[in-house]
Amino acid sequence: MKPKKILSVIMTFIMMLSLLPSLVFAAAEPAGKLDGKLKIKGTAAVGSVLSADYVKVTPEGLTDDYVSFSWSRMVGDQITEVSKEKTYTLVDEDLGNKIELKITGLEELGVTGELKANTVAIVATPEEAPEETTEEKPEEAIEPGEAEEPATEDEPAEEPGNEEGVLVLGESSEDDGDLQEMGEAPDSADEMQPSDGPEYSVPDEAGTESSEEITVNDEVIEIGTEETLVVPQNAEPLTYSAEAVVESETGSLEFGSLDEGYTEIPEAQYVTIKNNGTGELNFKPIAPDHFMAQDITEPLPAGESVNVWIQPREGVAAGTYADTITYETEEGAEVSFGANLIVNAVAPLEETPEPAPANVQVTDGDLNFGTIKQGQTVEPRMIRLANAGEEAVTILLPVSSYYTISTDGNLELQPGDSIVLNVAPNPTEVGDYTEEIPVKKAESEEVLCTVTAAFAIEEADRPALTANVTGLTFENKEEGYAEAPAAQTVTLTNTGNVALTGITVEAAGQEFSVSGLSADAADVNGTVTFNVAPVLGLKEGTYTQIITVKSAEAEAVTLTATFTVTAVPVKLTAVNKPSDISLPNGVEKSASGLKLPSSITIETNKGSMAAAVTWDVKGCAYNQKTTDVQKFSVKGTVTLPDGVTNPDNLNLITSVNVTVRRGVKLADAANNAITGISSDGAYTTETKITFTAVGAGMDNADPINGDTRYLPLNWSVLEARSWDAAPYSATFRMGKNGSYTLTVTFNQQKFDGSNWVNTGVQDTKQVNFTVAAAAGQTLTPAADKTDANQKKAVQTGDNTPILPFVIILVAAVVLIAGILVYRSKKR
Repeated sequence: MKPKKILSVIMTFIMMLSLLPSLVFAAAEPAGKLDGKLKIKGTAAVGSVLSADYVKVTPEGLTDDYVSFSWSRMVGDQITEVSKEKTYTLVDEDLGNKIELKITGLEELGVTGELKANTVAIVATPEEAPEETTEEKPEEAIEPGEAEEPATEDEPAEEPGNEEGVLVLGESSEDDGDLQEMGEAPDSADEMQPSDGPEYSVPDEAGTESSEEITVNDEVIEIGTEETLVVPQNAEPLTYSAEAVVESETGSLEFGSLDEGYTEIPEAQYVTIKNNGTGELNFKPIAPDHFMAQDITEPLPAGESVNVWIQPREGVAAGTYADTITYETEEGAEVSFGANLIVNAVAPLEETPEPAPANVQVTDGDLNFGTIKQGQTVEPRMIRLANAGEEAVTILLPVSSYYTISTDGNLELQPGDSIVLNVAPNPTEVGDYTEEIPVKKAESEEVLCTVTAAFAIEEADRPALTANVTGLTFENKEEGYAEAPAAQTVTLTNTGNVALTGITVEAAGQEFSVSGLSADAADVNGTVTFNVAPVLGLKEGTYTQIITVKSAEAEAVTLTATFTVTAVPVKLTAVNKPSDISLPNGVEKSASGLKLPSSITIETNKGSMAAAVTWDVKGCAYNQKTTDVQKFSVKGTVTLPDGVTNPDNLNLITSVNVTVRRGVKLADAANNAITGISSDGAYTTETKITFTAVGAGMDNADPINGDTRYLPLNWSVLEARSWDAAPYSATFRMGKNGSYTLTVTFNQQKFDGSNWVNTGVQDTKQVNFTVAAAAGQTLTPAADKTDANQKKAVQTGDNTPILPFVIILVAAVVLIAGILVYRSKKR
């Protein structure tokens, strides 16, 4: 082999190794805004499982992990969310409606936007479902003039981040992030080309920005970008094909022979479908005419297999079926296998003539027993059954729910014979017992005729009188009362089923008067009233008396009347309110600490008295820890002395007003804060960041001598800026990606009785935050916490050691230089 060819092979190998970092470090994860056409996988039938299909969705490589899900049921114009899981199982409520799937990109993973898709109307069974589950929507036409026109040379596209009024910090006019050039380019492409192998060329330096290009066999490859390096001449196209494996001697599924009208379906048989291509297969739904076939709902990767069941459908007509079942894929591949079934025709059964029916009739007797009172007895009745047919017949002795049936005759009746049945009612409870009693043939229990029996029982006479109360209690009166308690009315009701007469009312003593009997008779459910009241002049004591109500028919009703006459007591007439209390700040929250009195003065009909009071200190609004002025009241419950009554129900809840004077407020530097910005916030070079500095105690609008507060003084990120007055807020945007620290300084001030005066004490608060490069912008080196101008290489997120590749690259440059020197000397 010639030296040139040897050098060419070495050069090709070294150059390919030098390109490996671009392949290794390129990000393979999907990123960007959701676009394309979202579809729904699964069968549009109740019980099926639906999932998202990303075949026609960008960015490429999208999976369930990069989006969130929302499944909703569409009923007319109403949309109701039913699930947020990755898949959704169709239920009975979905029948006849459509299901909407909405996926939303997870911005934290680099995916934004959302896509929607609807199913067709959901059906009951997979056999009814259409092949396509996703509803096809017409493309929305773009109205003339709606298309966005590109920027012209006279109107350059606006660069992001230069909004008016936004402070831009750390922006650089130079691109600090260009990658190191690979080396000095040769004078011409011909000087670098070996005699054999791929051709390489390096473009002029003027044609590059932050990346380099080389040409491999007329294909231009860019080095240093984030895209994965692809060598076109080595790529192979994907193939899509599959095969079916049937375990039978014939190579087809054999389901044997069935009789027409079969109800028991043969067991399912299984076929193995294998993807023998190089590309993933996505199978369409399948619905053969004479067989049920399992759908393949999940993608089938290359080289893998899946088992599917096949089973004859119910109700297949008579005939011989040798069907070819074909599975199709979205990629255009097909796989087929045979399924054989024989359904035999069945001849109808010949009908045999039925024998002439027997003819049994009721010729005599009546089973209408009429209506009786509950508890009365009734005599049995008889009926006669006769065989009016031409053949002998044996009957069964009839059975009834409400009647006892017996006979002394022969149940086998020759033509013209008859039999007498004795029938007696059974029931004893009130009700209507009409029944159709069947007479049946012994051999077949065929009903020959029916006999109607009727019987009713009415309720027996039951006189009853009921009072609406069992006792009367009257309001207590003090001895010497001038007015008797109000009379109370008693209502008597006839709760029986017969009318009552001769009603009277009597009191057993002279302490109560009975008057106003409204009537001395009452129909069923009718009422009678009378009044009862204590008499005047009764001495101290409790009086009880029995009052009796009688009638001619019902049992007597008694009730008890009670009245108490009490001695004249000591009566409460007023509860005096305690005097207000004033206390210094910080006193203990207790009855003694708040100087609450243990008793207060009450007024009675026999003069003033002291009454104990229990204070609800825990329930009052006093806060021992605050230095503010506090005005509040403490409630207390008065306990009356023994022998003191409160007949007028005066309020025994009292209260005392307490004032606690305010103390000095000392602001805590720990309460100084920076709001509006967070260390875990998501910021880019296009983000306008607005923050607010909040000093502890700066909201003290009513200071007193000795109060302190903290007031924001200045802030800095890459440069310092200060505030002259409120509001203590600022807005900025970082021009470079990187890590930054926002620092705010606060001055402590003390109120001297007239003004706030700086004490010389300061406090600082900091927030560390990170800014990422905006999408579509050229990345610039990130600034770290210690040096905002430090330049670093663009980070890829891969920890693979790069030093071995750098060494190989340096070796390649040395070899190139050696070749140039060698060729120069040879010339």
